Amino acid sequence: MGFVTTGRRPIIGVALEPFGWHPAAFAETGGEAAEATSGRHWTALTRAAEDAGADLATFEDSFTLTARDRLSGRLDAALLAARVAPATHRIGLVPSVTVTHTEPFHTSKAVASLDHISGGRGGVRPQVTESAAARALFGRAPQRDRETLLREAADYVHVLRDLWDSWDDDAVIRDAASGRYVDRERLHYIDFEGEFFSVKGPSITPRPPQGQPVVALRVTDDDEARLAARSADLVFAPVTSDHDAAATRDRLDDAGIGAGTPVLADVTVFLADSERTAVRRLAKLDRREPSADDTLVYAGTGAGLRALLEEWQAVGIDGARIRPAVNAVDLPRLAEALAPLPPPESGTLRARLGLRTPVHRFASPSPSTSRNEP
Repeated sequence: MGFVTTGRRPIIGVALEPFGWHPAAFAETGGEAAEATSGRHWTALTRAAEDAGADLATFEDSFTLTARDRLSGRLDAALLAARVAPATHRIGLVPSVTVTHTEPFHTSKAVASLDHISGGRGGVRPQVTESAAARALFGRAPQRDRETLLREAADYVHVLRDLWDSWDDDAVIRDAASGRYVDRERLHYIDFEGEFFSVKGPSITPRPPQGQPVVALRVTDDDEARLAARSADLVFAPVTSDHDAAATRDRLDDAGIGAGTPVLADVTVFLADSERTAVRRLAKLDRREPSADDTLVYAGTGAGLRALLEEWQAVGIDGARIRPAVNAVDLPRLAEALAPLPPPESGTLRARLGLRTPVHRFASPSPSTSRNEP
């Protein structure tokens, strides 16, 4: 059977966790907990995803530990992405940021810096949290409902984008004669006043190479879908079965997420030379500690995974964000599974995703343009 009947290469993301997405992943290969806080460990993981032909890697984050990292701890995802950026060459880097308890100004400069460090391969996945434990860490007021948290997230992304546009592309002049590094006339106050915060700007970081780093949102319900239609460049969506992709695509269309916004289906993978062996791997780890995946768990061969991606593309899903169940086993097998695909596009993450160049909303006319005006 041919691979991509649509004629397009599927977009491939790899979701990285310390040892894998199964909570007992460390047990299959005897992983040491201290490895999870090693830059060498995360660089090797990201390079493995890059060598497998992935277009992007995502890095999870939260203020409390999950079943997958309770033995090893967790690093700040934005700092982690910045750490691995100089050691990689092609892959996009998309850290998660919990926007409920953080400031958009700080996130904007962290992601802009990531984009500069990586040469235009940066992105960010804003997420909200309703966790009382996370709220207690910050001494926040009483719990807010989810609708309020998503409204705050929409404002947060709005401010991120405004701050990235608060420098003109040519604002940095490095004029040694006058001792000026930047032309102040090409910096812009954004003067944002919202329900949750106010930000004047400008940023303290020059405009990112992509203009706008990629904003990815994970969509699990209609409220998140409406937020993504308003705010996202890229969407991750869980699927409940291998036949659920068409219904997922329909729900996203109904929310206003059109073909111009790439959609990747989340899928956790256990790969082996046979489906029987893959299923046994899953069962063995589940006996040690049952997993609670919120999306499809695929246990099978690389050829079967390629067929699944082909089926999804046929109904309008652009690719997959693949969660290796056990990094040490499933990342090498993923490279084998993806080998028949055409090579990924080069260039910025936006280019790899087929996204247009963003319009700079605050840009001043260039000096040459001003002189030529009547």
